[in-house]
Amino acid sequence: MPPPSERPRQSGGRVFKAAYVSAMLNAALMAMQIVVGLLAHADGLVADGIHTLSDLAADGVVIAMLLVGAAASSRRAGSVEGSLGATLASLFIGMLLIATAGEMLWHSIGPATLLTASATVRASALLVAIFVMLAKEALFRYMRSEALRSHSGVLLATAWHARLDALSALLATLGIVGSMAGLAMLDHVAAGVIGLMILLMGYNNCWAALKDLSARPLGNAPGHGT
Repeated sequence: MPPPSERPRQSGGRVFKAAYVSAMLNAALMAMQIVVGLLAHADGLVADGIHTLSDLAADGVVIAMLLVGAAASSRRAGSVEGSLGATLASLFIGMLLIATAGEMLWHSIGPATLLTASATVRASALLVAIFVMLAKEALFRYMRSEALRSHSGVLLATAWHARLDALSALLATLGIVGSMAGLAMLDHVAAGVIGLMILLMGYNNCWAALKDLSARPLGNAPGHGT
């Protein structure tokens, strides 16, 4: 067992590693979903790919926050994550998710839907959607394990985000199956439901972050501390 002085460093290393793994996986999945989704005319898969793109942006924010927190912790004992930084990151992620959801919902109900509803979804889109669902579930289990080991609230929140992504991929899979069975509109319905899920998640992130910021005394704001 490592000495107590080494535990925060090892904990921070696990958090960084998990965050980087999430970012690399999301980058690969996003490219796969959007490219195959466009080629196969699978709106649900493209919508889920846009969702994964927002996940990648969120990973970037988390990594940046961890870097700032690590720099601060090198000057004082404490956690790798700064409370204010985590709140601001959650607010940014929430705003990003709301914007992404709005674009997805517009695409799922807009005029383009009527033009593409009869397009045949290829089996390649189904294979990608199933792979993404399994990959996101595996990412959830890995990140939850690392979050519990390192006692990282941000990493645990990101892990549950990955579980929601797995559910989103399941909806995309069902939409593709329906489209291949001749019910092309089910693919667009899946895209709309995914958009609503992301909208709710973004709202919850923003609401929680704004409540936390409003509860902070002015003395904790930047420039007021000692």
